[in-house]
Amino acid sequence: MRRRDFITLGGVAAVHLLSPRAGHAAAGSWIDVHMHVVGGAGRQFAQAVDQAAKQMDAAGIAKAIVFPPPEPHLMFDYLGYASELGRYPGRFGFLGGGGLLNSMIQELSAPDAVAPEAKEHFVALAEGIAEAGAAGFGEIAILHLSLTRNHPFEEVVPEHPLLIALVEIAGRRGLVIDLHMDPIVSAGRGPGGLHVPPNTATLMANVAGLERLLAHDRNARIVWAHGGSDFTGNMTPALIGRLMDAHANLYMSLRPVPAGVTTAGNVGLRLYNTMMPGGSIDKAWLALLERHPDRFVLGSDSFILSPSVPPDSPLITLSRGNQVRLAAARALIAKLPKELAANVAELNAARLYRV
Repeated sequence: MRRRDFITLGGVAAVHLLSPRAGHAAAGSWIDVHMHVVGGAGRQFAQAVDQAAKQMDAAGIAKAIVFPPPEPHLMFDYLGYASELGRYPGRFGFLGGGGLLNSMIQELSAPDAVAPEAKEHFVALAEGIAEAGAAGFGEIAILHLSLTRNHPFEEVVPEHPLLIALVEIAGRRGLVIDLHMDPIVSAGRGPGGLHVPPNTATLMANVAGLERLLAHDRNARIVWAHGGSDFTGNMTPALIGRLMDAHANLYMSLRPVPAGVTTAGNVGLRLYNTMMPGGSIDKAWLALLERHPDRFVLGSDSFILSPSVPPDSPLITLSRGNQVRLAAARALIAKLPKELAANVAELNAARLYRV
């Protein structure tokens, strides 16, 4: 579907799948704020949503926030799945823009390539997503490393003019931005094991730019994705804590892995800063969660795919880790102190995503 068609359709009617503060999850259940449902070449979103609901039941997930992965080229967005989510009242919320908005940011990656009419078009798309009832925008990439065959590499400066425009919209409307940013503190070579190309030999520093983006509009709530296991070694509790101390509008969705796991088996790359290395919660991570108990949510990064997703798609590879990540999320909840567990598993997500 073309971007201009989304502008027209996005404003037809708001899709409210979860009423604000629709009640707490049942005891022992949790809210997953980072789930992808993909209809594939056949646009079989109904099948993917049905499969997502089954996976949620099996994993004890009371509610989930669904959105596209950060696509460098427009493949699909919220109109592909929003009406299908409505068949499960009270179970789903959604974000939009991982297709529509992120692809524009990546296609116009040079900041000076953004003409006024392009920015106007981008803003209209974002406003349409908000009017359709989305809880925010996502998944949006600043640095997205290519981890496996056909998996995209994406890199833009954090203060890209379209990102600044999106932050202003999110701030004005009280919405979230789900941000994928593999952190690079100082420019240099990427982590070992990554293929060059598509990854570049040298990566830009982005942490300082993220701070300036956060400072641009303090009302914009940025949820930094995939904490609790990373591929650069830079997403440490110390870095996250420093940024959260300085920026009250920074949040994080956690993607833990099971105790003792040091390699992402589905892509064969080393994992750093895991939360449960020896079976118990790492002391530095626990101290961080206790210092900012209202800033963390759980996002499994599950990929729920329809049968028409091509067998050579990188999403097939990534989906093989779904059950491992879901099990790790449940294990983390069980190991946290009771009040902190309630915040991370449910209450923070209910407040941030208005579910």
